[in-house]
Amino acid sequence: MGGRNSLDDSTAPEIDEPDGNSIAAIGSGSRQLLAQDRPHRFPVRIPDAIEDFDPAEMVITVGGATLVSQLMKTTRAQRLVPCGIQPDEAGTVGGLFSDPRESPCDPFTGRFCDHVLGIEGLRGDGTSLLAGGRVVKNVTGYDLVRLLGGAMGALGVVIRLHLRLEREAPNWSQIDCRIEDSATYWSALDAIRGLPFEPYMLALEPADGLCQVMLSGTQVSVIESQQLVEEILPVSDVKEISREDVVEIHRQKRAPMGQALRVRLPWSCWREIVSTSPGCWRAIFPSAGFGILEEIAPGVELESFITRIHQLGGSVSAEDASAEKQFQIPLVHPSPHDELTRRLRNEWDSQGMLSWRGDRC
Repeated sequence: MGGRNSLDDSTAPEIDEPDGNSIAAIGSGSRQLLAQDRPHRFPVRIPDAIEDFDPAEMVITVGGATLVSQLMKTTRAQRLVPCGIQPDEAGTVGGLFSDPRESPCDPFTGRFCDHVLGIEGLRGDGTSLLAGGRVVKNVTGYDLVRLLGGAMGALGVVIRLHLRLEREAPNWSQIDCRIEDSATYWSALDAIRGLPFEPYMLALEPADGLCQVMLSGTQVSVIESQQLVEEILPVSDVKEISREDVVEIHRQKRAPMGQALRVRLPWSCWREIVSTSPGCWRAIFPSAGFGILEEIAPGVELESFITRIHQLGGSVSAEDASAEKQFQIPLVHPSPHDELTRRLRNEWDSQGMLSWRGDRC
């Protein structure tokens, strides 16, 4: 997936006994987000199977340790897919829910955690944690699901998730255009941004002057959208692609483990930053608000770059736990939700059984 690292889909969460006195619930590490030095400290087994699937209602219930590949295989057999999950996603469903990072297709699909109908889990004090419901009509009350989503397990261990499904897109189209003139390049991007629809993905590779637009939907909607894009990018390579092609495109845009930073910026600021970065852009996803920067040399140039990003209202973070260690740049920055998270942890996890990065600040 563009914007997240290559993942190992062969492991599932396990139970480990580190010191003979307590049992730690240790995830598979499939998201490459958490260091192994602070596991959760109470016994819990996380289901790794699909527990209920209702194609007619377009909902499914899965254990938190269920592999995303297993989930996708099951739902695609009914021509359904979980909302907000990219085609090449791997790791576990619980890990994906806890991942705070954006995907390049979020403007089109929405974030995965925003489509989760409900979760079941355990708080740090061992009591049950329930949020949301099994179906859309049962989801009421304060939206704890969104607070827990992307929190990397700070508020509880996710045991089970109830997910919303949607029809699988029947058609895909890819439009590639190379524009050497910088002014023309950004003018075209502004025009694409102003279209009356959101492309499935808008990806830039500035070093090659490449603009890539991917479309998804019914045959009619894809053709109509394609015509509008071609009016803006008249000299372009247009082709129909398969779902397998989409998977490969996502994989190509992933960053190598431990070697990349995630730069977040408003749309209007990208044209200034692209040519002044202390590295190479693997890809920029301006609609999604971030880009992946690699081949970076730590030093004064990087520090100046980060300062400028902050001045423009953006942020720079490590792409994974290995990059965090390599560059000494946080994977997660302070959030407006941190104070609420801290207050809930004081009530739900007074003994500090769950690891949270905010505890180190």
